[in-house]
Amino acid sequence: MTARETLHSLVEHLPEGQIELACQWIQDLQYAADDDGPPLDAQALASLDRGLADIAAGRVKTLREYEFERRL
Repeated sequence: MTARETLHSLVEHLPEGQIELACQWIQDLQYAADDDGPPLDAQALASLDRGLADIAAGRVKTLREYEFERRL
């Protein structure tokens, strides 16, 4: 699984109470000026946008659902 796929999975499985905070963090990353690292390219920004759209559309699972599916 790539880092991007892992990020999508994490976003999809956020508990409802943490979605807004995660959205703020990702938006901060999108607009952050990181002199020590590469800027986010168009593909990474599009990936973040898709993840945020999934959250906004309610396409998420609770942690309990995730754990049940993973048998954790």
